[in-house]
Amino acid sequence: MALPQRQSHIIKQKTGPDDPELQATLQEALEQVAPEDVISIADEMAERHARLFRGLETGSAKVASSFAEIADAVAHTKANARTITNYFAQGDYSLFEQLLNGEAPASVRVASFVEKVNALDTRLALELATGLLHNISPNEHWLWTRWLWDPTVGTGILPLLAGSTHNLTAENLADGYVRVGAVSAMSVKFGEGTGLFVEELTRDEKRAPFANSAFLACSYSVYLYGTTSWRLSREFNGLMPTLPNMARRLLGLKKANHS
Repeated sequence: MALPQRQSHIIKQKTGPDDPELQATLQEALEQVAPEDVISIADEMAERHARLFRGLETGSAKVASSFAEIADAVAHTKANARTITNYFAQGDYSLFEQLLNGEAPASVRVASFVEKVNALDTRLALELATGLLHNISPNEHWLWTRWLWDPTVGTGILPLLAGSTHNLTAENLADGYVRVGAVSAMSVKFGEGTGLFVEELTRDEKRAPFANSAFLACSYSVYLYGTTSWRLSREFNGLMPTLPNMARRLLGLKKANHS
């Protein structure tokens, strides 16, 4: 059964994925983001891939040796990273073998992993599974985070870019993963229309695999700022991270002091 579409907690009243003015507003808001911001974030993801994730698919022993850092990389809050680390505190990383090396399609492996770690919040388990796969093989796998698409409340940047939740509603997690991938791929066209997908980003073999994840994180950050800043005091806004650093946080990257 399709999940109901609900009002987002970050969207102003009478504004939602089906608002005809939303895409134009978001495209205009993305002018706040410089191509250099997206390039920097993609570079940082590529550097992390080389340092932390390359070779992880060889087995659970390597996952175990750097698991705390992996948890930080796939969770967008320190509390969520701690929850993941604590869940695997007993040192049983065998579940990752099937996720990373199983013969079933990735969508089935992701769904199976989430079902096996059922004491974790489903969204967090998805972020762990898809974060691992995407950071290991960014050309083959994509992220499914709650800020991209949270079917439990019907929110995220993907339905806003797609114009509705229609292409994201799914019968099960495996189908949901496939749909998130399809809409994520479609969002590249939106990104190209913003002028942020410059050749320096898309033609660099290290940056390019992370270009869309960097763009989507910037898009969500822009939208979050745009829908909250009108009702926050200037003092509170001053406490919020800069927009590029908000995007970094969503992708589990460290804050850049120069942003």
